[in-house]
Amino acid sequence: MAPLERDVSGAIPTRWLAQLEGQLADAERRLGAADRHLGGGAGGRAIEEAYPGVMAAAMVKVWLADEPWHRQRSLDEYSRMVRAELPSGFATLFEMKVDHRSFAGWRPEDARPLIEEARAFVAAVRTELERSAPKAAPQ
Repeated sequence: MAPLERDVSGAIPTRWLAQLEGQLADAERRLGAADRHLGGGAGGRAIEEAYPGVMAAAMVKVWLADEPWHRQRSLDEYSRMVRAELPSGFATLFEMKVDHRSFAGWRPEDARPLIEEARAFVAAVRTELERSAPKAAPQ
């Protein structure tokens, strides 16, 4: 059986919907890898893996609210908007990255709460996208 095509209502254009879903799928994949790093005792690697996924999920959250298919913004505007959406632990990590500090040396027990925060954030953004996306037509 072929996959169902979404019946796009015009709220989110199809190409944007594919981009949003792709960003979240990458974030979810990264969280799986972060879990594997935690299991292997590499807290710093877990955070390094989760960080870009959280940034991608924050971008999806911004896009859902700002609808870039209707307006254009500068990179600086989007950077500020994404930073404002980051969960608290990742806002702190963002500042570390700005100062060119790495995540090396994090113990798994110290990284685990951040990975859990990332998982909750990505799941919340996924729920928001599913609520906003057009529903598939019934068969």
